Amino acid sequence: DKLRTVRWTMQAGPTGHEAVAHTADLAIRAWAPDLAGLIEQAADGMLGLMLGSRPRGNASAEVVGEGRDAEELLVDCLRETLALWTVDGRVPVSVAVVNIADGRAVCEVDVIDGALGHEAPGQEIKAVTYHGVEVTRTGTGLEVTVVFDV
Repeated sequence: DKLRTVRWTMQAGPTGHEAVAHTADLAIRAWAPDLAGLIEQAADGMLGLMLGSRPRGNASAEVVGEGRDAEELLVDCLRETLALWTVDGRVPVSVAVVNIADGRAVCEVDVIDGALGHEAPGQEIKAVTYHGVEVTRTGTGLEVTVVFDV
């Protein structure tokens, strides 16, 4: 079953993401040629679950993720992006990695200041988990599945 899913995602294009079934929480699978693209796709998948369709942001914010390996770095970027909403009340609508080196990723996040408050029109995500997070190399780049606590 997993092999079939990997083939489908690889045929879908060099980058992307999709929701995947999970018993109790929400999960997405993301893929991209490199780690920066993987972080962007995972963030886009998370924001898609939370927001559905997204308007343009009216401001921007910078988030910095840090980690000893690809998994920690990716999860920290997602957590910092989620914190813009849950802590600062700014709704993230898109994420672009502008620099990634030495266990640190700097991301520019388009946000909507205070437009939606703390209530998600889609699925509410409470936290990004490490449950089963493993960045794997495929024939066309990298892939990861991320589980979110709801």
